[in-house]
Amino acid sequence: MTSTASGGQLAGKIVAVTGATSGSGLAIARRFAAEGATTVLLARGADRLKALVDELGSDTVGLTTDVGDPDSVRSAFEAIGAQFGRLDILINNAGLHRPCPFESLADQDILAQVRTNLLGPTYTCRAAIPLLRAAGGGDIINTSSEVTIEIFPYEAVYRMTKAGLEALGQALSLEFEKEEIRVTTLIQGVALGEGGGSTDWKDNGEHTHLVWPRLQAEGTVQRVMGKHGGQTVESVADVHVFIVTRPRGQKLDVVRARSY
Repeated sequence: MTSTASGGQLAGKIVAVTGATSGSGLAIARRFAAEGATTVLLARGADRLKALVDELGSDTVGLTTDVGDPDSVRSAFEAIGAQFGRLDILINNAGLHRPCPFESLADQDILAQVRTNLLGPTYTCRAAIPLLRAAGGGDIINTSSEVTIEIFPYEAVYRMTKAGLEALGQALSLEFEKEEIRVTTLIQGVALGEGGGSTDWKDNGEHTHLVWPRLQAEGTVQRVMGKHGGQTVESVADVHVFIVTRPRGQKLDVVRARSY
């Protein structure tokens, strides 16, 4: 077990990270803990959560949470409120997609993406606002995707949900700016690192033979990976720390972190 830093840029802060046990969320959780934050880990996989809490130490809390379930989210944030009385930072990182020809999408594939990518941040932001208000203000970072900048084939629903998330961020930023609650949309590109995807992330399946050949043939993979071979999840975590440590008089509405 490793202990979190007693000092650091985020010492004394209470942070909640969704999708905290894989990919960028895992790197963010580790980095925030290393910067001294008390880090609340939200994810669906109980085993992954326990392993990460054991790794990061006593200043972390793991709450098994399905962000697409409003009751699950409500229960998690009630637990945060009961234990800490406030929240300083919310990182909405959880996400999933189902690359698939549009007409072949199953109902469940559509619902899963909408629930996790759009309704999930809606539920978590709603639950977090009173706790951020109790802290005297704070930060929300919503993770969007470069799919809203560059159109990918077979990603119509994923793109739709991320565009909706960006609209949500704009609305919340205006509604709560007088209460010192800053909302930033992070448009993230491909990020490489350990942990894989969420417990419900699928990059393969019966349509893989259609999806990846087209992405490669049209140069999409090469463009999003960039000439340096992609950014790392650790560099994405660095961006999150930068955003939440800005002076209170500065707001970064939209940040793009992409490979080039």
